[in-house]
Amino acid sequence: MSETAAMPRNARPATVDMAPATIGERIDSVDILRGIAVLGILLVNMGSYAGYRVPFDNMAWVDRSTTVAIRFVAQGKFYPLFAFLFGWGMAIQIVRASSRQVNFVPFFLRRMAALLLIGLVHAVLVWHGDILITYALLGFPLLLFRNASDRTLWIVFGICLAIPVLISLPGPAEDFRTAYFGAFSGLLDSMVQGKQAGVFVAGSYGDAVQQRIAFLRYNYSASLYWITPVFGMMLLGLLVGRRGLLRASGDQRALLRRIAIVTLAIGLPLNALWVWQSVTSGITGPWQEVAMRGARTVGGVSLSIFLVAALTLLAQRAAWREHLGGLAAVGRMALSNYLLQSLVFTLIFYGYGLGVYGQAGPFLTLLLSLLFFRLQIWMSNWWLARFRFGPAEWLWRCMTYGKLQPLRV
Repeated sequence: MSETAAMPRNARPATVDMAPATIGERIDSVDILRGIAVLGILLVNMGSYAGYRVPFDNMAWVDRSTTVAIRFVAQGKFYPLFAFLFGWGMAIQIVRASSRQVNFVPFFLRRMAALLLIGLVHAVLVWHGDILITYALLGFPLLLFRNASDRTLWIVFGICLAIPVLISLPGPAEDFRTAYFGAFSGLLDSMVQGKQAGVFVAGSYGDAVQQRIAFLRYNYSASLYWITPVFGMMLLGLLVGRRGLLRASGDQRALLRRIAIVTLAIGLPLNALWVWQSVTSGITGPWQEVAMRGARTVGGVSLSIFLVAALTLLAQRAAWREHLGGLAAVGRMALSNYLLQSLVFTLIFYGYGLGVYGQAGPFLTLLLSLLFFRLQIWMSNWWLARFRFGPAEWLWRCMTYGKLQPLRV
């Protein structure tokens, strides 16, 4: 059993709390990865914010091209990337806790409880597509693997990727799917009726909150296909974090290059197959569903890993670091930027805001996403020149440590 990043079993809890990481302890490439992930998540979420529901074949060619591009480049890549970074961050926190003789478990439990509360507020009061609740809930079982061997982490990672494919198989798995999703069909019907009634188009804020609560219940009943790959990426991040691979020192660069080449070779064709299927005839048989589920899961995870390896290598080069450096501030404020995106775009599109839900196509929302993200780069750099943390990060830290944290630089 590997103890590289694990807290020694006989370590005594310290009498002082674990302090937040300082800027000097951060790794720029990781913050750049977080910044890229914030953009990718915005590109995917914009379709839900905007509520554009025109069938693919009826879209203008520019909207069809944009839809294909976003699915190919972004969909299914960035939530796994954030999950990987979540696991990586846990590994780094374990190392820091061990070196300072701090009891890691209570600290991490407080951290997850605080994130869960922030996610619940976001999901109910701002936007139904929240991912923070998922990360917080998965953080609790992730804690059980903090001392697991590398071999155990690899095995469970593989199982997590296989589960969406296995439950797509015909036969007994089909009976399980029918029973499982049948139990939630009434809930799904109520959600569809709510959307048909125009809750997000012309409903009040109170109507939208009620609809979000219904979505919240359904999202976690229908998470069967996507939640295990997310947990698998957390385990992979934990493994990579304990090995210090993202520091890209010495021989690690050659390993990262090999990882980038292999995952790109796997991810590109599988991702292309899934995107092609998603915009053409649809699933026509049980084995095609199995193939497409495998292509989407493995292709998305492979390209997420490719992004980690490739961007970590690029961030080691001075020229690229200069070009990508502005993204690091976005990554340091990833939680704040994610919440800001939800707040701004629900106010723009929903009926209790500007009320343009369903009117903006993919190309227009892509342009809006890129413009807003450019604004977020400027805002993040401006903020962090004056403050230590983003506002949501500061709140999260205060909730975790149970006391006000210094904010100004």
